[in-house]
Amino acid sequence: MSQRNPMNERYTSEERTGTTRKSAASAKPKAKAAASVTVKSAKKTPEQRKAEEKAARKAAAAKQREVERKYYKPDTPRYKRLRLIWWILLIAAIGCTTLSFVGQQSLPPQVAVVTLILAYVFIIAAFVLDFWKIKKERVAYQERMLALEEKNAKAEKQARRVQQAKQVKAKGSGKNQNRHAAQKKAGEADGDADAADAGESDEPPVKPARRGLFGSGQKSGSRLSTGEKMQAEKKAAKEAEKAQKTE
Repeated sequence: MSQRNPMNERYTSEERTGTTRKSAASAKPKAKAAASVTVKSAKKTPEQRKAEEKAARKAAAAKQREVERKYYKPDTPRYKRLRLIWWILLIAAIGCTTLSFVGQQSLPPQVAVVTLILAYVFIIAAFVLDFWKIKKERVAYQERMLALEEKNAKAEKQARRVQQAKQVKAKGSGKNQNRHAAQKKAGEADGDADAADAGESDEPPVKPARRGLFGSGQKSGSRLSTGEKMQAEKKAAKEAEKAQKTE
């Protein structure tokens, strides 16, 4: 391995002549803190407000069209009478208009003008009746039917709640009945067991064997009988020896 020259300028000078190369990470652009966070203002722009109002108007118009389609023809006597008057005015206007144009040659000019004026009067009266009284009657009928629908929906909802409450109560009562039946059976079984114990208790109780000092009484009795036998054998042996000596 070669040795570097100690007289090199970078070893002899006190100043730092070289520079440290920076890493690749330091060359990346630094982003500010929370630079990617966007804060939306709670205040709506005029365009957003206009769009929301337009959507609300469209929804209301669609709902009104649905109601009118569903409840367009009331079944009230007042509506039927107004509708009949409207048809009479419309037919009269058509007849007067036809008469004024057809009878221009045969009728006097004053009569033709009067019939044309009457036709316009009948048409205007029919439009006023349709857009005022008939429409008012139709709107009242629609409001009444919507209120009835809401009332029926509430009644159905209440009926469903009552039915669900009854089902839950019935399930709970069934569980209680099963639990009571199980408790009754357990009580009957306990009563039978107590009766059996009472019947057994009528017999005189058997006293336990008295235990001796070194064991039960039965063992001590067997030990005493064995000792007696040994003493009897010893006694018999002594008597036999005495008998032999005497002979």
